[in-house]
Amino acid sequence: MIDFSDWNSWDPLGDKMTAQVVTYSRASAYHTIRVIDIGYRRIMQFEHNRQSSMYLDDPFETDFEYPAFFHIALAIQPDATRTLAIGLGGGTVVKRMWRDYPGMRIDAVELDPEVVSVAREYFALPSDPRIRVIVDDGRHYVETTSDIYDIVVIDAFDDERIPPPLTTEQFLWALKGRMAEGGVVTYNVIGSLLGRHSKAFRSLHRTLRNSFRRVWVFNADEGVDAKGNNLVLLASDTPLSTAELRARIADRVGGRVTLPAFETFGDNLYEGPIRNGDVPVLTDERIRR
Repeated sequence: MIDFSDWNSWDPLGDKMTAQVVTYSRASAYHTIRVIDIGYRRIMQFEHNRQSSMYLDDPFETDFEYPAFFHIALAIQPDATRTLAIGLGGGTVVKRMWRDYPGMRIDAVELDPEVVSVAREYFALPSDPRIRVIVDDGRHYVETTSDIYDIVVIDAFDDERIPPPLTTEQFLWALKGRMAEGGVVTYNVIGSLLGRHSKAFRSLHRTLRNSFRRVWVFNADEGVDAKGNNLVLLASDTPLSTAELRARIADRVGGRVTLPAFETFGDNLYEGPIRNGDVPVLTDERIRR
């Protein structure tokens, strides 16, 4: 997530000055939403934080690295046919799964109806029977739906943190009731593995370890002590070993996953120690304090 508040027209990818064009700007009930075109990229921005991006000449591609790591869920549950995405943004994950996996049905839950409209009009979110967009609070949806999912992707943010109700033990218990056998949940976390910016990540990791048999951590950015890294956590009750997971990634899940360089993603798996003695298990009671 990048703060554009002090930027005028600098394109970090193009290494040159590039004109910014504000294509859309409106305050919804939840955010000030802007759509900004910078050269060949289109960005969705809430306040000063970049939420989504796509290439104008290929709306299925993004310069964000971390969304590709959500597809590791297919290596954990290769037969997945139902995905739930909590947090829509520009629809990066939804669009790519819809295109790449023709047998996949994707439900996306988004709190802000204006974000849904922007995703459809400016970010090429397809209108198709395999994509269902639900305007609702993510936790409320999980606690009230009767649908069952193989993969759950949680990529929702309140400023730079995941909304706390989507991180607690009580939420995870409800979520497990909506997951198929061998299902997998994956979180995008902005933080770090080590150091003073790591506590939120380590609390979520400890909470997931209390709820699921296996938890894997992938570092989607370089470095382990940066304030703004994207860390992708995957949790499941599957008996899959780490060696088996690596092998499936290297094999692109039997060729099912076509993302560029996916076969190398096993190199981003963090297998070092994660200290949790100084961080709490997240509960509804604790987040209300």
